Amino acid sequence: MLRLFPVKNKNSLTDQQQSRLMILSALFVITHGLILTLAPAVRYGAGSERYRYHHWLGVAVWLIVFAFLHWQTTRKTEHRDPYLLPIIALLSGIGLMTIWRLYPAFGLRQTIWLAVAGLLVWFGLQFPFFLTFIRRYKYIWLILGLILTALTILFGIHPSGEGPALWLKVFDIYFQPSEPLKLLLIAFLAGYFTDRLSTKRRAVETILPTLILVGLALAILISQKDLGTASIFLVIYVAMLFSINGDRRVVGMALVASLIAGIAGYFLIDIVRVRIDTWLNPFGDPFGTSYQVIQSMIAIAEGGMIGAGPGLGSPGLIPVSVSDFIFAAIIEETGFVGALVIVLLFVFLIYRSSRIAITSTNTFHRYLALGIAFYFGFQSILIIGGNIGFLPLTGVTLPFVSYGGSSLLVSFFALLILITISNKTEPIPGKTFSKHTRMVLVSQLMIGVLIIEILVTSLLSFWFMPSLTSRPQNLRWSINDRFVRRGNILDRDGNILITSSGSPGAIARVSNHIPLYPVIGYTNTTYGQTGIESSMYPYLRGLEGVSEWTVFWQDLIYNQPPEGLDLRLTLDLNFQQLADTLLDDSSGSIVLMNADSGEILAMASHPYFNAETLEEDWQSLITDEDAPLINRATQGVYPAGAGLFPFILASQNEMISQNPEPETLLSDSVLEGNCSQPVEGDLTWSALVSNGCVNAQAALAEMTGQETLLALYESLGLYTPPAIHLPVADIAQPVISDNLEFYRGESSVNISPLQMALAASALTNEGILPAPRIVNGYQSPEGEWITLPKLGNRSQALPSEAASWLISYLKKPDSPHWEVCTSIEFTDGNAITWFIAGTTSDWWGQPLTVVVLLEEDNPEKAAETGLAMLEHAFRLGEN
Repeated sequence: MLRLFPVKNKNSLTDQQQSRLMILSALFVITHGLILTLAPAVRYGAGSERYRYHHWLGVAVWLIVFAFLHWQTTRKTEHRDPYLLPIIALLSGIGLMTIWRLYPAFGLRQTIWLAVAGLLVWFGLQFPFFLTFIRRYKYIWLILGLILTALTILFGIHPSGEGPALWLKVFDIYFQPSEPLKLLLIAFLAGYFTDRLSTKRRAVETILPTLILVGLALAILISQKDLGTASIFLVIYVAMLFSINGDRRVVGMALVASLIAGIAGYFLIDIVRVRIDTWLNPFGDPFGTSYQVIQSMIAIAEGGMIGAGPGLGSPGLIPVSVSDFIFAAIIEETGFVGALVIVLLFVFLIYRSSRIAITSTNTFHRYLALGIAFYFGFQSILIIGGNIGFLPLTGVTLPFVSYGGSSLLVSFFALLILITISNKTEPIPGKTFSKHTRMVLVSQLMIGVLIIEILVTSLLSFWFMPSLTSRPQNLRWSINDRFVRRGNILDRDGNILITSSGSPGAIARVSNHIPLYPVIGYTNTTYGQTGIESSMYPYLRGLEGVSEWTVFWQDLIYNQPPEGLDLRLTLDLNFQQLADTLLDDSSGSIVLMNADSGEILAMASHPYFNAETLEEDWQSLITDEDAPLINRATQGVYPAGAGLFPFILASQNEMISQNPEPETLLSDSVLEGNCSQPVEGDLTWSALVSNGCVNAQAALAEMTGQETLLALYESLGLYTPPAIHLPVADIAQPVISDNLEFYRGESSVNISPLQMALAASALTNEGILPAPRIVNGYQSPEGEWITLPKLGNRSQALPSEAASWLISYLKKPDSPHWEVCTSIEFTDGNAITWFIAGTTSDWWGQPLTVVVLLEEDNPEKAAETGLAMLEHAFRLGEN
């Protein structure tokens, strides 16, 4: 390595320092490149076929360029600042490797631009008098820059075809004139104030030409909506005015004008208003205007202390990650340590640039170096501040680091200027610093802001990390799913319902029973997660149920979670297949439940969807009026109608026992109509309930009273969302505006099929309302099945005597079950049908409850479906 960066003059401390620092920079870049080569093999768990090699072209060109520049500077600039080239080399190397890692095609282009930039510096070193040339023709250079920038208004283009037209295209090369315009402005101001040194106290007369030219530049940039460059122009101009002119009135006027312009821009320019609003409320529109900054902050939080490791993070999720947000992209893979290194490099660059300016005996050189220090400082402050949410987004690049040929060339030309000026500067007494207090103050201010920004970065990396990484906009879980298998989802007998298939990098979820997707849910990169896939993600992903050491080690070495753990559900695949077959093309739901344990044996929701074709079907799914993405069993809410009749009857068991004939309590007009099915045989309370006679229910409900019914429904859980590992409808006790509707169980009592199944279970289970369960447990890494606790608790919803009385009263003479069937018609012509049934004490097997909900008026099919489920259970029990 010493041969690449030799010490030309062994007696020169400058040569020795630069050589050592260049060697350290080269070792860093080579190590970075080596890690990037090995990263895919680590991530994919593969061998040499997964190694990455293309970025070594960038490493080679970087070594050649900086070895060449090191050799040239040792020959041409004996008294240069020895820290400048190593700082720039390290910043350029970090940026180049990051660009290669994210987008190899852009990495190749940046490598070419780096070579061109190196040649530019070499050429400038051959003609150190170019600074005089710049000063002499300062007006011409600035006007030429303004003309080129103005041409983008007419001939501007964006390299991608979409976006602000800030580039000119010449021979298939894109060039952004606003980048060199920054340096031309600095050169102009440095030359102008040098020439007007003797009249610098005549404030207005002195600065009027600068106001005109700078105002013209700002007008052009604002008309293009290039607000980032306009901001840099304005800040550099005000800082140079303050540092050189020193008239506080002028600076105050400039600041007031800037404030007025900012306020006007907020109200007149949409993009200014959007960026300010996003800055003030970064989480206000997380999937819209705030998406970029949220993704940036999430990436920083994901980086933590030491980052994911080069090549192992997911910085590609950040929009414009190679340019506007490259700081966040780097931090995700290098962590807070990487952020600290980058910020300290810029702090040191500002310090060395300011020192060169202050110690220079040539006034033009002093102002020129000072302007470049401001350029590096303010631009890095804006881009870093925008990435961390500390400042509004401006869209400027991070010097030497971000992708962009124009920016890289200008930055290297600024480096050339600093090296040339430092070589012409002789060491002078320390009192020089005290003579330039305003220059020192502005430099200290820039360094202070950068230190504040690193503190803010630390808050994102540590303090706010949990809240940021858990945001729904963080889709790194979906990338993990492509590389590391999730756990399988099994039924109660160990049959696989959902599994992972494919090789690392292309792992996908596959179902063995597609109609279950509304219940189990999906996991999709674009559309997120739902159902059990979402609620049980920590176990399926291997973040829960495994040792913290395993999770830590996997994250440290591979930036991946462990393999997921298998889940066992309470569902029975045989019952589930039968339920889906019975529902067929009907819209509705079936819930089969163990009335004692609350275990759900089958849960069907139709129509359903296929998560394996979600990307292709999404638009049709979200516009489908039948809402196939909804789990009707838990998220659908329907009027209960006469499905409430058995509960009301149970609450009035004493009155019914004293009046076994309905005619003794109800009028003929009430008894004669509004039954879902005709009442055959004797008119009994059992017949009225079983056939869903809603008028009879309403009359008995009115006798019971509103307050008593509300308490009854509350105890049955009809106003409480069930606690289960599934999304459920948000249900609360309604405000009753129509007593008749309330007594009839219509609009005032809307519940889900799961709630109805739980309430029915209380009848079958001696009045005890069970806590529902659909996830039984998980299999530990050692192979042991661990039962998970229920989310809810059992409760006594009805007196046991009343429930037992009702079940015996409603029992069918030829089968150990009770049943209710009722239909509800709506004014718009739609209808629903409930079938509710459960086993009685005559059944020797596990107590069961079944609920069928059809979104049609079809009592016959609802009854056939529910009875078929029970009969299947009876046959299995007998066997």
